[in-house]
Amino acid sequence: MKPGDVVAWLDQGPAIILCECMIPEPCTIEEFHEQFSNLEEHIDITLPEEQGWTIKLIATGELIDVHEDTLHTDFEIDEKIAAFIV
Repeated sequence: MKPGDVVAWLDQGPAIILCECMIPEPCTIEEFHEQFSNLEEHIDITLPEEQGWTIKLIATGELIDVHEDTLHTDFEIDEKIAAFIV
């Protein structure tokens, strides 16, 4: 994937990849509570991050940082939406 590619994000429809970004790694609620049971002690702690993408949803114009594994390219673009892709 690279900036300018059109992809689909989850079930939200097509999006344009804008740039790479760093995004916090996912964790379960249990893992979060185990590591950060006393948040006051961890105010300045850096959360683990991984490379992700900043995307723009074509239908809404929203800018969102997302994990790469939530993007896919196996979708069809509706003619109405295709008019927005420049």
